[in-house]
Amino acid sequence: MVVENLSDAIQQLRSRLVQMLFVEGNHFCPSCERSGNCQLQAVAYFVGMQDSHFAHIYPQRELDASHPEILLDRDRCIQCELCVRASRELDGKHVFALTGRGGKTQLVVDAPSGLLKDSTLTTSDRAAHVCPVGAILIKRQGYTRPIGERLYDQATIACVGHHQPDEA
Repeated sequence: MVVENLSDAIQQLRSRLVQMLFVEGNHFCPSCERSGNCQLQAVAYFVGMQDSHFAHIYPQRELDASHPEILLDRDRCIQCELCVRASRELDGKHVFALTGRGGKTQLVVDAPSGLLKDSTLTTSDRAAHVCPVGAILIKRQGYTRPIGERLYDQATIACVGHHQPDEA
């Protein structure tokens, strides 16, 4: 059996899926502090995405800057559940969950107020560092790696493989 995973047709399908992720959230790479360390951006380059193809949705999701050290920008969230799993399985805290269905799915914080400031999340938790797109950011640490020294400046996502941006 021959399995083709890099055919033009498959790359086109991958590109369309990535384009949908870009238009569903407010992803504008040139102004994002995760640029060069973002898995979504790296996959877009890998599949040869040239434009967003679809009309942008510009969701109005809640930004949570209530925590003194951590920012949650739900507009960037691609609902990958990495923070949900990291919080539950690695940190043992259950800070994050996804709620809703379809286009109404959103990331929520398990705290009485629903705010990060009232959760048990700390900057040492793996859940605070696992986000592949910059929906969860440590405050006062943006743009720490200059162009040329970021993870995907050195190698494509195909070469970097399973590593998370913060592991580089």
